[in-house]
Amino acid sequence: MMKKIALALSVCALIACQNESKNTVHITGKVNNPLEETVSILSEDRSETYTDTLDSYSNFEIQFEINSPKYMNFKHGKETTAMYVKPGDKIQLSIDPNEFDETINYTGSNASNFLAKKYLLDEKINRRDLFSLPESDFLAQVADAERNMLDLLKLVVDDSFITEQEKSIWFQWANTKLNYKRYFEFLSKTSIELSDTYFDFVSDVNMNDTSLLENHESYAFLKAYVSSEISGENQMFKTLQFIDKNFESQKIKDTLSYDILKNFINNASLENIDLILAEFKSLHSDSSIYNELADLALDMTKFNPGQPAINFSYPDVNGNEVSLSDFKGSYVYVDVWATWCGPCKREIPHLLELEKEYHEKNIVFLSVSVDQDEDYEAWLNMLEEKEMGGVQLFASGWSQITQDYKINGIPRFMLFDTEGNIVNVRASRPSEPETRTLFDEIL
Repeated sequence: MMKKIALALSVCALIACQNESKNTVHITGKVNNPLEETVSILSEDRSETYTDTLDSYSNFEIQFEINSPKYMNFKHGKETTAMYVKPGDKIQLSIDPNEFDETINYTGSNASNFLAKKYLLDEKINRRDLFSLPESDFLAQVADAERNMLDLLKLVVDDSFITEQEKSIWFQWANTKLNYKRYFEFLSKTSIELSDTYFDFVSDVNMNDTSLLENHESYAFLKAYVSSEISGENQMFKTLQFIDKNFESQKIKDTLSYDILKNFINNASLENIDLILAEFKSLHSDSSIYNELADLALDMTKFNPGQPAINFSYPDVNGNEVSLSDFKGSYVYVDVWATWCGPCKREIPHLLELEKEYHEKNIVFLSVSVDQDEDYEAWLNMLEEKEMGGVQLFASGWSQITQDYKINGIPRFMLFDTEGNIVNVRASRPSEPETRTLFDEIL
């Protein structure tokens, strides 16, 4: 009798293990030259994190359960890279974080290898050079880039993944084509007339297909399509009118109008906001969403020109506490940046030129780093390496200044007047000609 019970328990345990293994993802790997003691696997929305500590040989092992294929991210140090995992996957990876994207390699997931190679291919494309090309050359290079990405898909055997990526790649480059005119004119400072057939590719898309909202690339395409149709003054108002007139799906109308208007409220001057909100109210199906954006707009009016600045204080390179209010009586041009931020570092030479050019004028150049405390030495080293002048402050991460001024991305430049009031909390960058034009007007 006991043997039968033991046998039954063994069978049950075996069945349980088999059922569990169907959905268990098993990821092992080795980190060469590790930067820290842990590695993590993150869900795409960062809501789930699975972490392991490296052993003495820099190996790790992570297991978790999923019910369907998912895009996830491998993280070590500050960098992440995309993965594609399916229930039951057994994946081995190796990486040297000093050359993160160049060295990562997966065994047991050719889809993840594709994502890594696709990222590297995309990273090599200089968008500034691409958008500066004449139309025919631009389209030729876009076609080449799209073809090269599709060629990489030959490494993959998962049909559903291939179909999804083919769609994503098409929308990625369609989005690029929609943005071409705007970026070309911005970079060249000249207007361009596109050929009559340029936008023919848009007709391939059903603009009322709500599945376009579910994929990052296809949704970006929708927003780029709307943007490409709007020009001149009062663009936000025209955008809402265009969405109302040209889309039949209420779900698409609601989603597009909400996201675009919320971004506008967070990042633009709000002088005509009442008219814009009225147009939004007439097209959106949910009055509570209108109330949400109306409240946000009211809150953001504190950043209108002439409103008092919100003061901040941080230590300088000598540890002395310095405040924005200390410079009342002078204009103050603030740069919020970090040593790890590529666009921030590209502005440094232009900022140094401005400082030199307006050295004798009544303006203070005040830079606030949002580097984390562990990057304090890197900050000091960069100040010395780049010979950065002005007043340099260290904010110890995304601290109060980013919350008070609703800073979600850097670099952010702000300008304050001699009375300590706002001129513009989204001021033009040092590399942009309008910065000198404004300085010459006020100084």
